[in-house]
Amino acid sequence: MGPTEPTSQTVQFDEYSFDPRTRELLRNGHKLRLAPQPARVLAILIDRAGELVTREEIAQQVWGSETYVDFERGLNFAIRQIRERLGDSAERPRYIETVPKAGYRFIAPVQAVNTGPGLTLKESSTLKEEKIAEAEVAATARTSSKTSSRRRRPWLAAVLAPAIVAAAYWLRPLSPPLRVTSVVQLSKTGTAWRNESLIEDSARLYYTERTGSSSFQLRQILLNGNEDTPVAGLPPDSLVRGLSADHTTFLVMPYPVAGDPPRPFWSVPVVGGPPRRLGNFLAQDVVWSPDGRSLAYTQGNQLFLANADGTGERLLANLPGFYMRWSPDGRRIRFTVEDDENGQLTIWEVGTNDRHLRQLKFNWPGAPMEGFGEWTPDGRYYVFVSRRNGISNLWAIEERSDWMHRPLHEPVQLTAGPMDYYRPLPSSDGMRLFAVATRHAGQLLRYDMVRKKFAPFMGGASDDHVSFTQDGHWVAYVSYPEGTLWRARPDGSQALQLTFPPLRALDLSWSPDGRSIAFTTQQPGERQKIELISRDGGNSMPLIDEPYSQFAPSWSADGNFLVYTRCSQVDTHVDCALYRFDLAAKIAHMIPGSGGLYGGALATDGRHLAAVEAATRRIFLVDLQSGQRTQLTRSHPRAEFPTWSRDSQYVYFNDLMSGEPAIFRVRVSDAREEKVTDVIFPTAGTFGFWSGLAPDGSPLLLHDQEQSDVYVLTLARP
Repeated sequence: MGPTEPTSQTVQFDEYSFDPRTRELLRNGHKLRLAPQPARVLAILIDRAGELVTREEIAQQVWGSETYVDFERGLNFAIRQIRERLGDSAERPRYIETVPKAGYRFIAPVQAVNTGPGLTLKESSTLKEEKIAEAEVAATARTSSKTSSRRRRPWLAAVLAPAIVAAAYWLRPLSPPLRVTSVVQLSKTGTAWRNESLIEDSARLYYTERTGSSSFQLRQILLNGNEDTPVAGLPPDSLVRGLSADHTTFLVMPYPVAGDPPRPFWSVPVVGGPPRRLGNFLAQDVVWSPDGRSLAYTQGNQLFLANADGTGERLLANLPGFYMRWSPDGRRIRFTVEDDENGQLTIWEVGTNDRHLRQLKFNWPGAPMEGFGEWTPDGRYYVFVSRRNGISNLWAIEERSDWMHRPLHEPVQLTAGPMDYYRPLPSSDGMRLFAVATRHAGQLLRYDMVRKKFAPFMGGASDDHVSFTQDGHWVAYVSYPEGTLWRARPDGSQALQLTFPPLRALDLSWSPDGRSIAFTTQQPGERQKIELISRDGGNSMPLIDEPYSQFAPSWSADGNFLVYTRCSQVDTHVDCALYRFDLAAKIAHMIPGSGGLYGGALATDGRHLAAVEAATRRIFLVDLQSGQRTQLTRSHPRAEFPTWSRDSQYVYFNDLMSGEPAIFRVRVSDAREEKVTDVIFPTAGTFGFWSGLAPDGSPLLLHDQEQSDVYVLTLARP
């Protein structure tokens, strides 16, 4: 029998819809990419929802007998891609169930949409249950003359009961979403360290306070009285990373002096006493299991399990993870993986028994930045942090529900600003959520190169990406942390807001005539792109429409073209180059010699540009006429924001992300580097390390004045 096509009516299941005619899979109206063969496999499974479809049947209909020998690999790929698009898994299937050594079954209830004459799609699983019930009722009616009513009723009930129960189970509604009903501030110091975790023992909450650049202390808040006091008796220069199941012992590590080297871990009694080392291993991170009988630790790119005393070590996974957390039943460990090269955070989990390793994928646009998750004590919810567009919010996934509801596996957003939230910790009763929240603010400073000191500039406003017109009569800036674009006179008069949320602006460049501003825009879930806006306001217009990430525009002195960075990866600097956009011809061309560079800034002479090499974070000079590429900086690990002096003799840049943050300049004629000033205070901004120049050539940056405290969020649970 040759391949057959499934019937053709559009169906819906949860937030997904599928059209077998076009083989289009949509999620909340947004199309999901699906290869042809996986699309045909999905059509077959949906067409026979609730039934077992053997691998042989799928092979015959999709691949045909002539390619039968290759279908095993093709079918495995198809099922894997379908599950990725649906956010499904073989271990805990929501949609596609694997029947070992047999085939697959589509288990979610499906419903036909846009029904009409001539459509022949098989009924959804709900309609099938109804047909079964109708058939059995009809059969009962036909035999009614031969059976007494007393005997008929129990028989009918026995036949219908399983169908009714099954239909009720599959048609049960989704759980109401978890939500936050109130937010209350607990600590008042303003110095809670958002990089360190919170710990709770039902009576008190522990948090780490940052008292200096390399000094800190553990504090405790009594939850019944909000008393906030330091904790004594801990070894000096140590960080508390956990609490034993009986709440009597801290898990302590020495503060990492440089980098993140493996180090010993210690147990210290809460009431005070001598520390005791855990085993003989060295690790970056350690966490106890919920029952206190085991521990997990990371060492380089490996994750190990061991007994509570550090003996019996065994390898669990090969992945460079941190912030490990056990599931309440002890069967899984979830952890965060950081990709420094691509600037991404992802959440992974591994089974403690089967060692099955998988990534939690959310199918959200843009580069993933999710991590630092914790389970509620009952294991029903998993709360995590998602940082998108420079904003950190809390989200929750419902992993299991009660019998009356289907779990809402789609992540639910719990917070939406105005503060950034970090390190969520569900309370021991599961009804509250503790977190460190940060209120961002900054103070714009100018470095006086004569007096050798910083002073407030433009009134010390909380602004970054400050840019002046060539005549110095106008200034454009981005308000921090809102990310909105403004223009004003340098004295602050005639201020006008040009952009509005949710759009965020950065990388400002004035046109030579001072009438327009080119800037980078960032919409939630979208690629960065460059737009132009009038100094007098109105709608901004895209520079050029292309399926790439664009940023860092720089206007030529004659106003005829713009240079910008184009990257193929979203929100990263991988595979970047500099492009020249001709404003008259509306055409962009790659600049020779600019491959692997980003953040290009044009000199006022119109011939050269300075940019950062993604691979080395060094600044290079590119000759626009010859394409010759020359390295300018050599001694700094991470140069950022190259900015030309007015006379094109120097390129200023910062090294704020290194261990010794400072502002530098390099002379173009001989590549001589010079430190302008050390930066001994924390900096802020959209990226945290912006710097620029005032009209007189003085360096500008944003002094960080954020406040971080511990908050408690009350949860409304279904």
